[in-house]
Amino acid sequence: MTEALGGAYETQKPEVSPETLEAAENFTTALNNFNWRADYLKFCEVLGFTPDSYAEEKYQQFRELVSYLDCFDKEAIAKMIEAGK
Repeated sequence: MTEALGGAYETQKPEVSPETLEAAENFTTALNNFNWRADYLKFCEVLGFTPDSYAEEKYQQFRELVSYLDCFDKEAIAKMIEAGK
C-alpha cells in the first residue's frame, strides 16, 4: 500500500515507551470515565457550550469518539502515538 502512495506515509514500527503506554491508558480511561459520568448538560458545562444544535452535534461526536477508541487496546493506541511523533 505504501508503494501506491509513493512512500510518503512510510513509518517505522515504533517501540512503545512505558510513558506513552501510560498516557494512552490514562487518556482512554479519562474519556470513558467522563462519558460514563457526564450527561449532555454536564458535557456542555465542562466545555463551555450553550445547549443548542451545535453542542448536540459535538456531544454525539464525543460519544462516537469514545466508542471508537474502545475498538483499540491501549497498546495499539500507544503505537499510533509513537508512530505519529
